[in-house]
Amino acid sequence: MTELDSDKVLAFELKSGKEQIAFGVENGAVSAIFESIHNQHRKELKINLGGFDGENEYLNWLKRALEIGEKLELKVVRVTPCQISEPSERKKSMPPTDEQLLKVYHEQKKELEEAGLI
Repeated sequence: MTELDSDKVLAFELKSGKEQIAFGVENGAVSAIFESIHNQHRKELKINLGGFDGENEYLNWLKRALEIGEKLELKVVRVTPCQISEPSERKKSMPPTDEQLLKVYHEQKKELEEAGLI
């Protein structure tokens, strides 16, 4: 890395017919998740661009359904922090409450029962 690159961040750039997003963090982690869920209960294609800032915030740049035939280009880039797209969502990292955990448990239990898995 040269001195000129010292102010740059390794990031990703996603281009599609719908958007162009540069996503990355100076400290932390980012991910690009492509989901294909096809079973008797669900048929979904989705993309999720997110991350964690290494301090206390979860970031989400994009979360949406994908379409058959849609073209996406994912590129590794080195950009200045101001060139990174603003996340569409930020959430503080806080441990879940007992009530939240219990709610998730009951939702998942119901889903598994309806699917005949338990």
